[in-house]
Amino acid sequence: MTPTVRSCFAALLLLCAATAASAQTTIRLASPAPLGSVWHKALKQFEADVRTATGGRVVIRVIGAAQDDEATMISNMKIGRQHAASITAVGLASVDNAFNIFTIPMFFSTYEEYRGVRAKLEPMLKAKLEAKGLVLLNWGDTGWVYLFSKEPVPNVDALKKTRLYTSAGDDQFVQLYKQNGFNPRPLPFSEVQSGLMTGLLDAVPSTPLATLAFQWYRNVPHMLDVGVGPLAGATVVDARVWNTIADADRQQVLAVAKKIQDGLERDVPQQDDQARAEMLKRGLKVTVPDAATAKTFRDMADKFAVSMRGLIVPVEVYDQGLREREAFRKSRGAK
Repeated sequence: MTPTVRSCFAALLLLCAATAASAQTTIRLASPAPLGSVWHKALKQFEADVRTATGGRVVIRVIGAAQDDEATMISNMKIGRQHAASITAVGLASVDNAFNIFTIPMFFSTYEEYRGVRAKLEPMLKAKLEAKGLVLLNWGDTGWVYLFSKEPVPNVDALKKTRLYTSAGDDQFVQLYKQNGFNPRPLPFSEVQSGLMTGLLDAVPSTPLATLAFQWYRNVPHMLDVGVGPLAGATVVDARVWNTIADADRQQVLAVAKKIQDGLERDVPQQDDQARAEMLKRGLKVTVPDAATAKTFRDMADKFAVSMRGLIVPVEVYDQGLREREAFRKSRGAK
């Protein structure tokens, strides 16, 4: 090999090394979060911090998906239209019904309890996602769910008469509602507002923060002061894209994701309270049931929860969640 050839070969090796070092992975991340909301701001912070932490080798592109339901976002990941999604338990349950553990009404009584149980279930839930080709980046609180309605809902009988929003695409859930005496109206998430305006819906289970952000309170100006439970959320990424990222950069992304998770856990409950206060100023009316009526809602929720076991929530997941919840309560001395 002549000196000239050796020099060219060395230059080529250096060029290849430099190209590999500067290789960039772009992750298109979809979310239904409205512009300017706490969740959208958190995702944009995630976008900026990941770029900085990885020196630009990993780039997050947050894209709007207001017209897509969460199951569609998951489907889009499978065909490469996007690579990640920040969604609620509704979308996660379309991947694996184990995530329906977070949709059981009144199963959790506090954020602390929910997060404690979630931490115990996390290894199992991560494995469920990985089996479907997805990687969990972080959890994301979206608030505490209450019932918002066009007219006051003073008791369980009144609740069962309302045309109640539920997510489209889960026929088992719809049938379960009907079997428990409810009047469910399945619609895509993007059609909630039109459903309220046209009379297809009378009531929407939602967090105060989301109800304010999407302006639904204008059509459902009554809130039942009975907490249904936390609306779990998470960001997941396609494993095929994730595995193209160098391990050191993956660790950086996970560290940033954890920071975003911690921020949402700190900020969302406070902003949920602020959203409720703001809607009260704008005319929201809150129905506070007495102790006896509150118990009837609890009894109804317990009956509904039992009917979910084995049908909506896998038996082993339901039982593990129940064990962990009771263990958490026992450790805190709670009844």
